[in-house]
Amino acid sequence: MANDPARRREPIKHAAGDAQRTVAEILRGQIRTGALPGGTRLVQSRIATDLGVSVGSVRGALRALEIEGLVREDARRGAIVHELSRSELVELYEIRKLLEPVATARAAKCASAESILDAVEVMAKMRSEAESTKWAEYNLRFHAILEEAGSSPRLTDILRNLRELSALYVAHSLLTEPDRVSRANVEHEEILRAVIDRDAEAAADAVLRHLDGTLRALLTVRQVC
Repeated sequence: MANDPARRREPIKHAAGDAQRTVAEILRGQIRTGALPGGTRLVQSRIATDLGVSVGSVRGALRALEIEGLVREDARRGAIVHELSRSELVELYEIRKLLEPVATARAAKCASAESILDAVEVMAKMRSEAESTKWAEYNLRFHAILEEAGSSPRLTDILRNLRELSALYVAHSLLTEPDRVSRANVEHEEILRAVIDRDAEAAADAVLRHLDGTLRALLTVRQVC
């Protein structure tokens, strides 16, 4: 992590659990943005020194990221940042295209006024956000709000993991096809409009078109082989 932005951070002064969550958040952000590319070896002692935390906090953070699929454990090299692959990308979106229309249709039927308002606010931020990394974070939040609004905890948990892995690909795609943001914003508006209208079929169709468009954009990313 010689060029890791974490080196320039002040030591994290939190309780052990808080430190673990903060380390996970820092590493998660760096993995999503490509600051820590796929295949990077994550040395626990080095990260602990860079961030001013215990090795135990780093170990716990890496375990959490492994559960999310952002890090894998190699028997010889230790913790490794997850590598992008074309086959995984296609599989992720095949599964999302099966499940997200169901979740979004459920949101159209039972989303609360508060959830809809939250989605409207996030969508407004996305429309005015010029920084790709921040936009990708809002994108995750937008989909999470609608999925959680469907009141299906098990489905939400499954989709959360799929979104986290997909976010790695989305971040890279925005660097190669920035026009995708404006198209995605329009697609988000179509999804949310259907949810507001309580039109479950239209909501499911809109999110399916959105996922198809995102996958086409992602398949153009040169880093994905």
